[in-house]
Amino acid sequence: MAVAFVGLIRYSAPMQRGLTQFKQQHGKGAGILKGILTLLILGTLVGMGAYVYFAWQKADLSVVDGREKIINGDDLNSEADVMQKLVNARNGNYVVTLTEEEVNAYLAKKLKLKQGGPMKGFASIKGIYVDFTPDLMEVFIEREIAQYGEDGKPKTEYLQPFDHTVSMKYKIYTVDNGEGKGTKNICEFPGATIGKSPAPGMFVKMVKQSFDKVEKHFKREIELASKGVTFIKIEEGKITFDPRKRYKKIQ
Repeated sequence: MAVAFVGLIRYSAPMQRGLTQFKQQHGKGAGILKGILTLLILGTLVGMGAYVYFAWQKADLSVVDGREKIINGDDLNSEADVMQKLVNARNGNYVVTLTEEEVNAYLAKKLKLKQGGPMKGFASIKGIYVDFTPDLMEVFIEREIAQYGEDGKPKTEYLQPFDHTVSMKYKIYTVDNGEGKGTKNICEFPGATIGKSPAPGMFVKMVKQSFDKVEKHFKREIELASKGVTFIKIEEGKITFDPRKRYKKIQ
């Protein structure tokens, strides 16, 4: 028995040292894992905070041609009639180019802007604008966020009025079907923005609802500008339509 006890002690000492080393190693691993998880959580919180911050920052609209005239309430009656220019181009079978300023003036003349839905009473629409860049049309809705009184004027006791923007991007281009089969105009939706932040996932659908209403209002113009032309090209500050080869007179 004594010999067995001594042998047990002899072999238990290395086992104890091994167990201690395992605990130490396991403890270090747990500490590292805890540190990594803490960093991930902090990084996520910082990222979410930055996203929310930039989501409430108004996009830079200084690049939008014609916006200042609209905001200042300038007379837009002398501006070009976009619809008539499109009709004339189709009927005359010639190329027509519309500038960003012409399109924005047309939108301002034809749209009666009124905020509805859950934001009613806390926002008013200042304007809807397009910004043309190569192959891309970005449509902005600019709102003033405030708490409005019954007289329609902002209350400033608890909330200072500020401007906010949302936008929807439309990638528009023409592809050649080849072998004399004509062309096809393509419209894709590469994304949307809320303020200065990209709209993720389901938020794109939420943002798109407002733009679908605008699209419905200009249904005739959009059909004329898309189905009635063989070639569309968007460049910086302008969009060009070519109706040739697929000509049909409009009544």
